[in-house]
Amino acid sequence: MATIETIRQGANKGVNEGDELVSLPVFTVKYKDVFSLKNLYVMMHELLLEEHWMGFDDQEEDLLAHSDIETLYSENVYQHGIHYGGKEIWVWWRAKKQPMRRDNFYFLNTLDLDWHCVHTEEREIVHQGKKMKTQFGELEIFFKPRIISDVGHKWENHKFLKHFKKIYEKRIMHAHIEKREKDLWRDVYRLQSKVKAYLNLRIWTPTPELFHPKLYGFEE
Repeated sequence: MATIETIRQGANKGVNEGDELVSLPVFTVKYKDVFSLKNLYVMMHELLLEEHWMGFDDQEEDLLAHSDIETLYSENVYQHGIHYGGKEIWVWWRAKKQPMRRDNFYFLNTLDLDWHCVHTEEREIVHQGKKMKTQFGELEIFFKPRIISDVGHKWENHKFLKHFKKIYEKRIMHAHIEKREKDLWRDVYRLQSKVKAYLNLRIWTPTPELFHPKLYGFEE
């Protein structure tokens, strides 16, 4: 069973605690070429907001939007001759999504989004007649979606409700869980497809044009 990273401090302490009910396979995007890490970073934030994936502090407005989803940013710099050189970057994002028009807060969709960049070096290229600073390296993004139940362990800690958890999940809410799982599959596959479209990778489903700067900047 995968570990769900729990918020242990602040007003939202324990808000994402629960039982792992459904764990979907890990979706990945792999890329090796020149790209703009800054543009990709901004695009991913905007994409998650557009798809209603929020951090566990529910920050949605102004400059605070999504500042709560990042739980780790790590850089290691390696020298040529010892390793391949360049930077190794790890970024961990943790997000949640409650399907629209539903007031069932017993279940919660969560997404662990991990970035891993290796051999990342600064490159200057000419794009559309202009010099631009970009990065070259290997990039891999992991999407780990889950559905957790009994958010905050409210039923488990309740004297009466704790006896009905299994009945509630396996009988009463069985159809709802199956529908929620299918929706989560579609949501994460759509995220993966949009990231691939942004990186000009091959995709197998129709994907709308992204209103974001491309790999190096706005295309003309």
